[in-house]
Amino acid sequence: MSHTRKTQKGHELMNIDSLYAFLYCTLASNLLLSQPIMGGSLYLAGHAAVIFLHSRRHLKKEVISSGLRRAGLLMVVFVAVLSLAIMAFSPVTIDSGDFWRLAGLVLCVVLRPEVMRYSLERSAMEKRKTGSILWRLMAIQLAFVPFIALILFLSPMENSAAWALLGGYVVSGLMEYPALNNVRFSLRGYTDEEKETLQQLSGVHAYRMYQNTAIGIAAALQVTLVIVYTYLAVTADQVIVSMALALLCTYAAYFATDALLKKRIRKTRDQSILTCVGLAVWLGGLVHFICNLDTPALWKSALSLALCTIGATVCTRAMSRMERDMQRVAIFSLGRNPGSLPNATLHVKLQFAAILGQLLALVGLLLISVFTTGAYPDDFAALFLSFSPLLTLPAVCLVTVALIFALLFPMTWEHMTKLRHYLELQEKGEENAPLKNQLEAVVIKKSLKHYGIKLIILLIRPFYRHKIMGKENVKLDKDIPCIFVSNHGEIYGPVVNVVFSPYSFRPWTTFEMLDAKIIADRVCNGTLKDQKVLPEKVCYWLVDKIAAPFLAWIMRQAESIPVYHDNPRKLMLTFRETVAAMEAGDNILIFPENAATSDDGKYQKEGVSEFFTGFTMTAQMYHSRTGKSCQFIPLYANKEKRTITFGTSTRYDPENNPADEKERLCRVLREEMIRLSQL
Repeated sequence: MSHTRKTQKGHELMNIDSLYAFLYCTLASNLLLSQPIMGGSLYLAGHAAVIFLHSRRHLKKEVISSGLRRAGLLMVVFVAVLSLAIMAFSPVTIDSGDFWRLAGLVLCVVLRPEVMRYSLERSAMEKRKTGSILWRLMAIQLAFVPFIALILFLSPMENSAAWALLGGYVVSGLMEYPALNNVRFSLRGYTDEEKETLQQLSGVHAYRMYQNTAIGIAAALQVTLVIVYTYLAVTADQVIVSMALALLCTYAAYFATDALLKKRIRKTRDQSILTCVGLAVWLGGLVHFICNLDTPALWKSALSLALCTIGATVCTRAMSRMERDMQRVAIFSLGRNPGSLPNATLHVKLQFAAILGQLLALVGLLLISVFTTGAYPDDFAALFLSFSPLLTLPAVCLVTVALIFALLFPMTWEHMTKLRHYLELQEKGEENAPLKNQLEAVVIKKSLKHYGIKLIILLIRPFYRHKIMGKENVKLDKDIPCIFVSNHGEIYGPVVNVVFSPYSFRPWTTFEMLDAKIIADRVCNGTLKDQKVLPEKVCYWLVDKIAAPFLAWIMRQAESIPVYHDNPRKLMLTFRETVAAMEAGDNILIFPENAATSDDGKYQKEGVSEFFTGFTMTAQMYHSRTGKSCQFIPLYANKEKRTITFGTSTRYDPENNPADEKERLCRVLREEMIRLSQL
């Protein structure tokens, strides 16, 4: 089999360009026939047929199972049948001149991107320069304009409306350029070895979750914006404003997402978290759309459109940026480079997911057509509003499912970085067993870690701001992890560090915090023992069944390393796990304060208690294993000022006497943390 070996910039169905074409067709249909649904249904039928033909032309039968091929063909047939059914319920007759004018417009809208895509493929084969390609695309764009102008100006509509539609055609064409940069796959059959490769890749947990998220987004994208845009197209005066708003939101979200992914902040460079944020905004737009249907206003519908468009753009852009990392996942899991094989298979699945989304949208449009048969244009909007909550429900469900898959995606930005580092080591002929074992546990095996942390970040960060100070003091080594040392501040220090710290780490956590039963006993016999609000049995049940299991689950989600203070034998397990994590590239977060040295035996809310000294053995053991000296970076979490301040670091000195070095590290770190607490 031969593959095109060009870099793919993003899946075609991971763009929203086709929705602008749909919006244009609904606008044209509304102006020509006073029936916006007719144009939308015709476009969806043509677009679904084109998608299916692509899957047949670019990918041979061996790429997907026969069952999936039959399902795709059946969906295309259903799309065609639903489109014909919508036409049957429309008051427009097939011999109407306006109907054929609309059909001609829709045909041009469907064919234009296909002709441009074919031209791009030919230009790539001929290795033309960028300027030449742009001139060719512009010529194709202009070649369709006379046909559109002929159709519009020979129709009975006013010249102002005809000029508006002509301009809208050009604008919708401009939105197709980002998607046209995608490289198309040209595959010539699959060998048995390649089929086995696909089978092995389907068992890789990280890739499977990425694929499920992408498929959910592709289907949700179609059904969501079709329903929202149809609603906006009911009144023509809103469509132009909405189209311009969608265009602005798309490009703004596109560039903002890229800017966030390039920032040197861990939680904004995590594509999976950005995908979750985009889907959450998208879901919020749908909910806002449903809640405000009874009070239609331009600004409310515009806000719903803006939220849906921004959310869809953010999550699709983040997913597209993950493609290269998913290629590395495939290489790591399979032990070889599968080429464009995984992306080709996912590409055709995304095409079928888009057809499914369009099929669901057409079902909704058919329902509207049935119940609005014979309705006057003034009554059409009211009838549409009455059905919109029901029609939006499939979109809400699909976006919710995609959000769940995105939350369950096991890999964070730190894992992506480690994966790149591990593959670089392999190319040099080096090996890192702890790093390999850690990656296998996340990439290949089924892992549900991190989605709780993602959920907490999504819920807490927007409402609970913190300021990060002293980042200029943090100079991380590329190959040597560091140990962050923080005050505890009761539960405040661990929480804000996990949620707001711009650096990755694995925290030390007392083993009791990983056991729900122990947590429940301590909370009920300590913190809640003297409370008088709830009966003792009710209070214990709430803590035992809900609060304690949730807290223990969060600690496990953060990949906490259990610490056994009162058991020296088990404490060695803590040090061994810590050193193995550092060898795998993890930074460590330690809370060295000894609460027993305080007057009340509790962690201080402000200030810094005396330190345990044993934590410094981590640096000694790491040096003996690797010959590298790690650095300790002190920080102070201030609850009153809501700040996390990083101080001056100090590095482990193997030349010193171990006992003296332990004392020095503890003294220097505590003095620096006390200084930070007084800033």
